[in-house]
Amino acid sequence: MISPEEYKILKSFAERIPDNDPGAHNNLAVVYYNKGLYEEAIAELEKALSIDPNFLLARNNLEIILKKSGKLEDKVKELAHRIEAEPFDEIKTLELADTYRKLNRYSQAIIFYRKVLDFNPGSYEAHFGLGLTLKSLGKYDDALEEIKKSLEIKISPEGYRVLGEIYFNKGAVDLAIKNFQESLLLEPNSPETHFFLGFAYGEKGKHKEGREEIRKAIELNPALAQFEPNLPIEIKEHRTHLDFLKEQLGVPKAAVNEFQAHKNLGLTYRNKGLFAEAKREFDECLKLNKNDVDLFVYLGEISIFLGKLDDAASYFNEGLKLDPYQPKCANGLGLVFLKKNDYKEAQDWFEKSLAWDKSLLSALNNLAVVQILQNNFDDAINNFIKAKNMGNEEARYNLGIYYLKKGDYETILKLFNGEGIDDIFMRGVVFSELGRDEEAIASFQKIIAHSPNYSGAYYNLGFLLMKIGRFEEGLSYIRKGMEIEPNYERDKYRLSIAPELYEFGLFYHLPKFEEKLVEEVEEIFPKLEVPRPEDFILEAEAQLKFGNLEKALEMVDAALKINPEMVEAIILKGKILLQSNNPEDAINLLNSYTQKHPTDVESQLALAGFLKSLGRLKDAREKYYHLLELQNDNPQYLKEIAELSFLLDEIDEASITYHKLYSMDDRDIAANLGLLKVSLKKKELEKAKLYVDFLEKEGVDSFEFNLYGGIYWLEKNERERARGYLKRAIELEPSKPLPYYHLGLLLVNEGKFDEACSNWKKALLLSPDEELSNKISYCLRITMEMMEFLKKAV
Repeated sequence: MISPEEYKILKSFAERIPDNDPGAHNNLAVVYYNKGLYEEAIAELEKALSIDPNFLLARNNLEIILKKSGKLEDKVKELAHRIEAEPFDEIKTLELADTYRKLNRYSQAIIFYRKVLDFNPGSYEAHFGLGLTLKSLGKYDDALEEIKKSLEIKISPEGYRVLGEIYFNKGAVDLAIKNFQESLLLEPNSPETHFFLGFAYGEKGKHKEGREEIRKAIELNPALAQFEPNLPIEIKEHRTHLDFLKEQLGVPKAAVNEFQAHKNLGLTYRNKGLFAEAKREFDECLKLNKNDVDLFVYLGEISIFLGKLDDAASYFNEGLKLDPYQPKCANGLGLVFLKKNDYKEAQDWFEKSLAWDKSLLSALNNLAVVQILQNNFDDAINNFIKAKNMGNEEARYNLGIYYLKKGDYETILKLFNGEGIDDIFMRGVVFSELGRDEEAIASFQKIIAHSPNYSGAYYNLGFLLMKIGRFEEGLSYIRKGMEIEPNYERDKYRLSIAPELYEFGLFYHLPKFEEKLVEEVEEIFPKLEVPRPEDFILEAEAQLKFGNLEKALEMVDAALKINPEMVEAIILKGKILLQSNNPEDAINLLNSYTQKHPTDVESQLALAGFLKSLGRLKDAREKYYHLLELQNDNPQYLKEIAELSFLLDEIDEASITYHKLYSMDDRDIAANLGLLKVSLKKKELEKAKLYVDFLEKEGVDSFEFNLYGGIYWLEKNERERARGYLKRAIELEPSKPLPYYHLGLLLVNEGKFDEACSNWKKALLLSPDEELSNKISYCLRITMEMMEFLKKAV
């Protein structure tokens, strides 16, 4: 108990605290708390928060006191009793859900948020609170859905801020940045959002921009610059304001447990396919604890993905020393031997795994793969079907490959009748085999729109386009497929290691006859191999595919050491530097090479592509002009120049170039589409009609034509035709904001204000650029004001 004298001294000290200093009120609250004066501590923290509502440290201190003192529990009991005794009260139920969330009693919070939504599906607060709860549980996809629903009901800066945090947790840092920026458009003076944006920029290597955002945050809230003077309630609960921000962004706190923190972060990286980063974290775990069998399982798994089979075998064997009947280790060893084409040893390990755990579906699928490779078809198909019926996706895919080889297309269409990516892919392949080219093309285009790294879609689409005479377009898709997966095989079988790693595609490739022959000969006549630069390039490409940038760079440098002027190595090194957030080094490297080799087309093209990807559109255009000097009137370079001019809003320049393309081939789709865009930009509707008519007659069904065709018919006030085009554009590219924006304009003209606003809200959620975002926000604001005015008028 505190003495009366000490209490008087504290009160005297409290009277001398400046009214506008939130940090001082926070620190006095800590003193009160440590003396057992909870009521006084709460009062001081509430003063701090009234001065600075964004003072995260004070807010967390307040929650700790409320929890420790039992006041939050009292509040829960009181609210729960009143809710049971009275008819449904939305406000009280929301308050109870919020309180459960603050107490980390997430399951109860979810129940009451859902109860509110059962009565009122349009509750912004319930969707937002449920999203925060799911975010705290790490259910990021579900959390995204709820926060987006809340934003459809009411656009708010906190909604975009939380979206940014969730995207950051998922590793989608670019989307996180975009949403933090959207939040700041609505609330430019939010110090917390500037702070989050600063961290996100830092994660992307944009340190200058990051420092600038943190400087703005501190200007808006000087308390952010004073982490140390502002005291936390308990050091083990949280240490600094920075720890709060890390906690908000999903970074584990070291104070919890250093081993567990590294393990959790490693699992996060593993589940995102960042295997090199995951290995680094798991290696840290091994320094702290070598008796965790799961750790050896994870290290073995990611070693297989990294192509280090011997390392994988060592990890799985270490796991079996700790647990001699660990089924996942046995399954992992089976995969190692299968990858080494030792079918008998692989089958033995898969059978052991299933003997130790009959429910391990990954081992059942892998056993079936071995059986089918040994022509034991009956057992293989039975095991695939059994694993598929119990939910194993790899087994379902492998059944599709088996039936594809047999030409049993009817069974494949029955097996893959959903809307998942593999379903669409398998149907696309079947349509292609049956000569239903348009349906196949639409299937592969749909996959690319939703999963840009699905290599099979690019290859198959490319082959189809070439088959129907669209050679240039087809080749471009095949090149893209080769960038993702250089040695693509359609008829490969999927191996199963863990359900959460399915999307990263662990496959078994049949060894080629020549490779087998070489292996057999080398067993008898081993020879000393001298590595060639091409060998290092192949290894670098493999390392780059797995995200191991340092190793990839090491391999490229080894190739350049042998042949410093090897253009393939120069270009690949540039790509690696770009992905490593070193764009200037990449550009300087290519600039230096192209200056020495001014007539080398391949390096000039690569440099132009780099500059375009970095948004340096004028510099990119200059490179294409230089390429035109090397290859006069090359249509591809002219198209790039025209497109870049259009993007730079240099419409006259774009028009000249598109007209040149048109004069070379008046049936060229890109030229006609480009001239349509130019005509619309210049409001020359009569000219635009010529190109619309041609493209319609040719049956062009691209996203770009449907978008600009819709804009054309909207300008002509042909609303139904415009609606059809814009809706088709949305079907083809549902993640692009422009069609929603123009559809909103159409709906406003029809007096359908609610539908218009709904489309504009969707457009905003799709992270448009700044100019379009401002247009959409303006349209929303004006339309909502008009709706309010009309309501008052009525």
